[in-house]
Amino acid sequence: MSRPAVPGFLRHLWLLWGLRFDIGLNRGPGRSRLLAVGVFLASSAPGLFLGLFFFSLMRLTPVAQSNVWPYFILNLLCFVTFSVWVTWPLLSAGVDDHSELSRYAAFPISPYRLLIASTVASLFEPRALVFYAPLTGAAVGYASVNRLAAPWLAVVLYGLFALLCAAWSRVALYAVINVLREKHSAQIMGGGLLAFLVAASFIPPIDTSWLTTMGEAGVDALDMSLIINAAVALGRVPPGFFGDALGQLAWGRTRIALVEAAGLGFFAAVGMAVAYALLMRFHRQAGRAGSQGKVAKDANPFARTRTRFSTLVTREALDLWRNPRARLLASVPFILAILLKLLSGRDLFVFLLGASADAWLMGGLCIYGAVVIASTFSQNTFGYDGQGFAVFLAAPMDLADVLRAKNRVQAAGGLGMAALVGLFYRVYFGFGTVVDLLCAMAAVAAVVPMLLAAGNFLSMYFPVKFHASLKRRDKVPLTASMLGIFAASAGCMPFGWAMRLAGKEGPTWQTAAMIALCAGLNVALYQGVLPMALRVLERRREMVLHAVTRE
Repeated sequence: MSRPAVPGFLRHLWLLWGLRFDIGLNRGPGRSRLLAVGVFLASSAPGLFLGLFFFSLMRLTPVAQSNVWPYFILNLLCFVTFSVWVTWPLLSAGVDDHSELSRYAAFPISPYRLLIASTVASLFEPRALVFYAPLTGAAVGYASVNRLAAPWLAVVLYGLFALLCAAWSRVALYAVINVLREKHSAQIMGGGLLAFLVAASFIPPIDTSWLTTMGEAGVDALDMSLIINAAVALGRVPPGFFGDALGQLAWGRTRIALVEAAGLGFFAAVGMAVAYALLMRFHRQAGRAGSQGKVAKDANPFARTRTRFSTLVTREALDLWRNPRARLLASVPFILAILLKLLSGRDLFVFLLGASADAWLMGGLCIYGAVVIASTFSQNTFGYDGQGFAVFLAAPMDLADVLRAKNRVQAAGGLGMAALVGLFYRVYFGFGTVVDLLCAMAAVAAVVPMLLAAGNFLSMYFPVKFHASLKRRDKVPLTASMLGIFAASAGCMPFGWAMRLAGKEGPTWQTAAMIALCAGLNVALYQGVLPMALRVLERRREMVLHAVTRE
C-alpha cells in the first residue's frame, strides 16, 4: 500500500488558515461562525477608510505635482508600517502567538514550511489588513497618477515588502519569547530597559523648531531640504526599498527597481532564517525536562495571611508577579515614553494640544499601562494560571471569593502600573502638574472597572487555555478581542470627553472632578453586574474547567 502524497504548500496554507479560524471561534463550527466572520469584517473596516484617505491624498494636486512629497509620504509609510508590524506583538500583548510548531508537530509538515505558512497566514489577519491599508492606498494613488514602467513588478514589490514586515515581526516575537523563557527574564528585561534609557540619554533630541515656523507661515515656509533628506534617508533602509522602487518605475528605471526587489527578497529571507533559528531554540529550551531553577528559598508568603480571602489575594498577586508575560507588558509603557522623548514627540503634542499636552500624554501612557495589565489577565482570568482553576474547584471554597480575589489583584496591578508610569513621566520629562496626574489616575480608575466587568464575562463565555511557561497558548477568539476593545473604549470615554472640554488651556480641578465622578459611576456599574457574573460562573464552571484544562 503506497503512502498518501504529502500536501503541497498551498494545501498546508489552506489547512492552517482553517485551523486558525476554528481556534479563533474556540467552540468549533456552528452558529458562532457567522458572528466570527462578521466581526472579522468589522474589525478590518478601518483599513478601508485609511486606504481611501491616503489614496485621495496622493491624488491631491499639490501632492501629485510635487517632486518631493509623494516620495516622502511613500517612504514614511513604508517605515511606519514596518515599525508597527514588527513591534505590534509586543505592544498588543501578543507575545505568545507562536504555538503552531507545538500544536501541529504531528502533522506531515516540516517546521520551516510551517513557519513560512504561519507567517504568510498572518498577513491576512484583520490587524494586517488595517496596518497595510495606508501604504496600499498611497501606492495605488501614486500609480494612478504616474504611469509605471512595469506594473507587474510593482505587485511583486508589494508582496516582498509585506513578507519582509511579517518575517521581521517573527524575529522580534521569537526573540522576546526566548527572553521570557529564561530563568532570569526579569533581570534581563530590567537591565535592557535601563540600558535603553541610558543610551537614549546620549542621543540628541530631534530639532522641532520647524513646528513653530510652520504654525506661523504655513507649509510653504518649511525648508524643503529637510523633507528631501528625510525621503532619501527613508528610502535607503530596507523597508523604504518599496517606496523608492515605485519612484524608479515611474521614471522608467526598471533595472534599479529589480535590484531593490532583490534587496527586499534578501532581507525577507534573512528575517525568516533568523526567526526559524530563534523559534527552534525556544522549542529546544521548552522541551527540556526537569526544573529550570533551584527551589526558591523565600519565606512562606502565606504564613501571615489570616483569612482564606487574603490567602487567595496573596496567591493571585504572586501569580501575577511571577508571570513572565506580565513582566514584559510592564516594561512597554516605559519604552514608549523613552521613544517619545527621543523623537521629541512631546513638542509635537504641545504644538497640537497646547497646555493640555502633558495631561493627554500622561493619561494616555497611564491608561495604556493599566489596560495591558488589567485586560490581558482579566479577559482570561481562569486560564492564565494554568491548572489553577481545577485546584479551586477541588478545594472547599466558594468560587465567588476566587473571582473577587482575582479582580482585586488585577485592579491593583492596573492602578499600580498607572501610578508608576505617571511618576516616571513627571520625573523623566520634567513636565506635568498635579492636576495632570490626578486626571490620568482618575481616567485609569474609570477604565479598570469596565475592563474587569467585561473580562469576567469574556472569561466565562470565551475561556482560553494558557500555559504559564509560554510553551503554548490558544488564541483569544476575535469576537472576545473586539468586545474587550469596546469595553476599554467605553472606559476611556470620560477622559476623552473631559479633556476635549478643557481644550488647549489645560485641565483644571473641575476636569479631574468630572473624570473622578465618571470613575465612581463605572465602579458602581461593576458592583452591579458582579452578582450576575457570579451566577454565570456557577452555571458554567464545568465548561470553563474543560476549556482551560484541555490538551
